[in-house]
Amino acid sequence: MRRGVMTVGVFLLILAVSFCCGCTQEPVTEEGELTGTVWMLETYMNTDGTMAEPLATAPVTAEFADGSVGGTSGCNTYNAAYVTDGQSLTVDMPVVTLMHCDEPGVMDQESRYLSLLGTAAGYTVSDDRLTITDSSGQEILSFRAVDQNLNGTEWLLTGYNNGAGGFVSVVTGTSVTAAFSEDGTMSGNAGCNSYSGSYTVTDSAISIGPLVMTKMYCMDPEGVMDRESAYLAAVQAAASYRVGAGDLTLMDADGKRMAVYERYTPTPQGETWELTGYNNGQGGVVSPLANTTITAVFGADGQVTGSAGCNNYFASYTVSDMEMTIGPAGSTKMYCASPEGVMEQESRYLALMGDVATFERAPKTLTLRDAGGSILLTYTVAQPKLTTGKWQMVSYRDAAGNTVSALEGTEVTAVFGTDGQVTGRAGCNSYFGSYATDGQTISIGPLGLTMMYCETPAGVMDQETGYLAALEDAATYQHSGNDLTLSNEDGKPCVRFMQAP
Repeated sequence: MRRGVMTVGVFLLILAVSFCCGCTQEPVTEEGELTGTVWMLETYMNTDGTMAEPLATAPVTAEFADGSVGGTSGCNTYNAAYVTDGQSLTVDMPVVTLMHCDEPGVMDQESRYLSLLGTAAGYTVSDDRLTITDSSGQEILSFRAVDQNLNGTEWLLTGYNNGAGGFVSVVTGTSVTAAFSEDGTMSGNAGCNSYSGSYTVTDSAISIGPLVMTKMYCMDPEGVMDRESAYLAAVQAAASYRVGAGDLTLMDADGKRMAVYERYTPTPQGETWELTGYNNGQGGVVSPLANTTITAVFGADGQVTGSAGCNNYFASYTVSDMEMTIGPAGSTKMYCASPEGVMEQESRYLALMGDVATFERAPKTLTLRDAGGSILLTYTVAQPKLTTGKWQMVSYRDAAGNTVSALEGTEVTAVFGTDGQVTGRAGCNSYFGSYATDGQTISIGPLGLTMMYCETPAGVMDQETGYLAALEDAATYQHSGNDLTLSNEDGKPCVRFMQAP
């Protein structure tokens, strides 16, 4: 019997061929249900003879194919030759990468697993379970098959093929996602724009596309638009897929990696949520009062803050998987007389937060429920508000398609009122007009202005004409922090603003 305890800190990169000198048995090609499956370790025999579960943060996997078994051993990846004869199984000493993981217990678990794998003598596959035994018939490892069903899954991109011979990571500051719906739709965010299209799966084969996307243009972070195009091209070149221990790999027809994702675990963090409905205690979910805005921001520090309609509030919260607890909540102590009922609504809202037991996160919505599954609170991502103060022009796109910075010494501003009117200074004259928004789309104009003529600084009148034309050319807008970008129908920025002090 072959035994070998693998300790990653020891340089045991011994090829399986040399370890198995004198072996005459050849790998059996017909191995039934052992191959073609990603196996996830469920239990392994501890040193005291009891069966133990692996650490949740260090999953262990095994894939058998073409006489080789490999996977992740908790910290490192491994690969070893194996042979089968009927239900007998022999695994040679593995080749292992040489990383070290600091989490307590991971390295000991890894050594134990690899040692047990080397003592394998038999196996059985029953439904979605794989059991490996030693020479005495004692169970030493048990696995379950990783579900390969993509329906209803969400993923976060970690790397992709850039189409130039490289496999690259995601641009810092962007989040690229993929969601596979049961209706055969793949959708997500490509870094700047949202995308969607159809997908079909047959066994491990997959076909994606054609994909369509929105038409926004993002200047930051640098290179995001080129990366977005390369990612979408890589995804649509996928011909097969594999779901592993918390990861998804898309491959082309030659088996080359096109995109690799990690499983997306929804959290309430990362957005400003605006309340769309709350449980009125009478069996219904009702909309907030008109002219009130109730918000929630779940911080990484375990604090949720926001506006309750009149007062600002704050509370601690905890999340475990899809379970959530909030509170108790505190708030400022103002009194608002209008609209009528706002204080009662506020009290009801804060009380409901204390009853929250679970949450459901979708890309643009958040639903909080009680322990019985009843809906308590529903939110949507708060729309960027153009009406926040005054915007100062940084640059605009002229008639020739050039980006022109604002002339020094000129005041070019925009104020988007809640009444649908936009006003501001164009550098020399004041201007005014109407605007309308629908989601992230915007239409501005026609614009009117006063009729002064300014000689200085040189070019101010040309700037005024170009700026106002660029405003009226706007088709979409994007608000990020203190920056506001208006883009035309082709997705090219036509005016860029920053929040005025």
